[in-house]
Amino acid sequence: MRLGDCCKTNLHTYSDKEKWSLIRYLDTGSITEGRIDEIQTLYPGVDKIPSRARRKASVGDILFSTVRPNQKHYGIIEAGTENLLVSTGFTVVTVDTTIADPYFIYYYLTQSSVIESLQAIAEQSTSTYPSIKPSDIEDIELDLPELETQKKIGSTLRMLDRKIALNEEINDNLAA
Repeated sequence: MRLGDCCKTNLHTYSDKEKWSLIRYLDTGSITEGRIDEIQTLYPGVDKIPSRARRKASVGDILFSTVRPNQKHYGIIEAGTENLLVSTGFTVVTVDTTIADPYFIYYYLTQSSVIESLQAIAEQSTSTYPSIKPSDIEDIELDLPELETQKKIGSTLRMLDRKIALNEEINDNLAA
């Protein structure tokens, strides 16, 4: 199956006409391998809103930087952050949860072989820097197991990631 058959990209775009009183903004440099360094809180009319702050993202959406995939600026939105806008440098992948599990798709997209394949595509781009298009992500082919199997795999990998993050935090505290 093509990824585009179970996911859609860049579904929702923010318009200034919506007049949000508060924006939470994530740029591509603030997330690496699923770890968010900072989500900026911006107040329209008070703060300068970056022109790239246009893509809406919600819980379960996968963020994948379109520039230099090998730098691993990707993640999945887990916490309920209202009024979240992300840079147009991301492709926002929204999974059809009747067909696929967002975490299964996230871990599939972020495995080394897929990253290397996307980086090879990026290096062939005609832009001044290696980049991919949303359609490059949509065209990825995968064997999609049954939904319950996907959920078990996604849940297991998510628990392992959380355990790794906790161990790293413990190590940092011990080192300090």
